[in-house]
Amino acid sequence: MRFDGGAAAQLARARVMRERLRHRGPDGEGELVDPYCVLQHTRLALLDREGGAQPMTTPDGRFSIVFNGEVYDHTALRAELSYPFRTRCDAETVLAAFAAWGPACVRRFNGMFAFFVWDHARRCGFLARDPLGVKPLAYAWDGVELVFASEAHAVAHCRDSPVRADDDAVLEYLIAPCFSGVATSMFEGVEYLQPGHTLEVSREGATARRYFRFEVAADGEAPAPEALRSALQRAVERACVAEAPIGVFLSGGLDSSAIAAFAAAALPEPPPAYTIAFEGMAGFDYDHSTIVVSDDSPFATRAAAASGLSLMRVQAPRSELAADLERIARHNDALPAWEQEVAQDRLARAAAGTVKAVLVGDAADETHFGYHFLLDAAATASPAAILRRFGQVPVRREVLADPLATFTERYRAWMRPSDSPAQRIAGTTALIVERWLPRLLHNGDVHTMRAGLEARVPFADRELLALAAAVPPASGLAGGVEKAVLRAALRGVVPEEIRARRKSALPKDQGAAGVLQSEASRLLADPPELVRARVDVAALAPLLAPQRRLIEWERAALFRIIGLCHFGHHHGIP
Repeated sequence: MRFDGGAAAQLARARVMRERLRHRGPDGEGELVDPYCVLQHTRLALLDREGGAQPMTTPDGRFSIVFNGEVYDHTALRAELSYPFRTRCDAETVLAAFAAWGPACVRRFNGMFAFFVWDHARRCGFLARDPLGVKPLAYAWDGVELVFASEAHAVAHCRDSPVRADDDAVLEYLIAPCFSGVATSMFEGVEYLQPGHTLEVSREGATARRYFRFEVAADGEAPAPEALRSALQRAVERACVAEAPIGVFLSGGLDSSAIAAFAAAALPEPPPAYTIAFEGMAGFDYDHSTIVVSDDSPFATRAAAASGLSLMRVQAPRSELAADLERIARHNDALPAWEQEVAQDRLARAAAGTVKAVLVGDAADETHFGYHFLLDAAATASPAAILRRFGQVPVRREVLADPLATFTERYRAWMRPSDSPAQRIAGTTALIVERWLPRLLHNGDVHTMRAGLEARVPFADRELLALAAAVPPASGLAGGVEKAVLRAALRGVVPEEIRARRKSALPKDQGAAGVLQSEASRLLADPPELVRARVDVAALAPLLAPQRRLIEWERAALFRIIGLCHFGHHHGIP
């Protein structure tokens, strides 16, 4: 989009961007060109494959849209709109809603979405992103030209300026990976539209507005478990609406098992389920792991059997890990933050051969008090306690003298210094929802969409979020048990041993240390300047010794170094 009338001259650049995002839309493509706006779209079709091509334009020619995601209540919204609908697609519903209600339409949408509407008459653009940030939206605005895309690399590589790393974002990745890649992209000059925000762009400038905030109640009475259960069931039913096959990622945890059970009841046929399998998984040391505290395999088997699902165990051979590490660093332009992204990539590629969408349990832990560290007074008093759990990559002292203190101070704005544990937990939850959750959702989107697969997130449903926000910490963590109200809600829905199971994150390969050491040694022998200028490479040397037995945070540090090296090489970043 350009206000100088030179947009059409950038058509070739726009088509290059579309090709960079071909994996996100293997079912079709389209473009719209006028002197002030060029729109490109690649489509993953789950509704009305034949009729839902984009960009779409209103019959009067006033508004055009490019849309990514799903609006689950679009059928109900259509009943309120006087509009000559020509397709069964939710994209057309969003277009009609914007034409009727303007920017306020986003408050009516229940779903996951990122979209842009161009007003041909007023020559202004409107960007919007869903409440929690399930769908990504990156952009660059220089006062004359607006460039946007679903992935930041497409924006970075289409600009006239050289592709450079955002120094602060890279440092955040090294020191605070769980919060990184959210406030801004890893590319200099490329921003992310924040979750629950809109951006209006005109000749007068760009104006961002927030339309949604998830805030938990510090006190009060929690909704009845039955209300929560019914809302989750409806959320899953809404997420099952598609004209293409749907599957489930099933870890055997509370969240994915509940989704699997409700999906099996909602769909005409039980959906296929997918779970990850690493070599020697049963023998991993779960007692000394920070967030992966048990073997998923027996629980996934039990959950699948209880819901009548066929379960595919997706293998992640250690012999292929080096190639996996390079691939996920190419795919994830926010940089791979967790070793579990290997599992996400493997699951997505396996499922893509059979289904076109998968239901996932993301967002449950963040919105239902799912993290045990919320019961730790130190963790709710300072972000430093959370950061220390994941370890830091050593940074050159001349770059940042005290990295942990620097980033601790940055996140302190969300915390609530108080004598009240409930207030501290509420503040920590705000930090988790606004900085941790969007990173998790980004990872889930980028790895599934790379395989031409859509991840649907029932726990991000607006109705369910409203109930979750009304659960105070005293109820959500009652008895020192995480997700206490949600567990009560799911009594009888999932097997009892799963309902009572302690939270355990998506597995990672605890036997991968040798591969990580070998790959890190190879890449650090001649690292890109991106790494050399920021990382204290010498301080990493002891971790590379073959006889060194790595603990969890050391393995994570090497994982991130490998990701950063591959990222620099792939994007040609000095």
